[in-house]
Amino acid sequence: MSLLGKLVFFIFLQITLSQGKTHVRLTNRLGPGSELTIRCQSKDDDLGTHVLPPDGFFEWSFDPNFLVVNTLFFCRIQSLSKVLSFDAYVQERDELKCRERCFWDVLPDGPCLIKEGSVYDICYMWPKEINAGIERGQSKGMHIP
Repeated sequence: MSLLGKLVFFIFLQITLSQGKTHVRLTNRLGPGSELTIRCQSKDDDLGTHVLPPDGFFEWSFDPNFLVVNTLFFCRIQSLSKVLSFDAYVQERDELKCRERCFWDVLPDGPCLIKEGSVYDICYMWPKEINAGIERGQSKGMHIP
């Protein structure tokens, strides 16, 4: 295949994979009486701080980047004295896995990405200490009251 043919195929593939919005949802599955405080952001968008009651959720949608596969949303979550930062959406990781819907359940053990039904694909564990690092996002300067 010629270079021009490869370029046309690449652009077609990107258009096909990038059509439609991606929806990310975090649901509080910590159990009765356990509130969850979350703050999610990307390099360009701070989605604010939200307090979720048991079984409450926060959801946002966006268009992943078209030519450069680098969309990243990371979240900092807190319940009681436990705090964890994690990557809620990494385009390179999630574009094919959960193209339209990336739904997370935040469980007593930590947040898990739902694969199908109630099967979990990726899980992060709450740290044993009060603070934890993140996989790729940058949460410095984030403050959850």
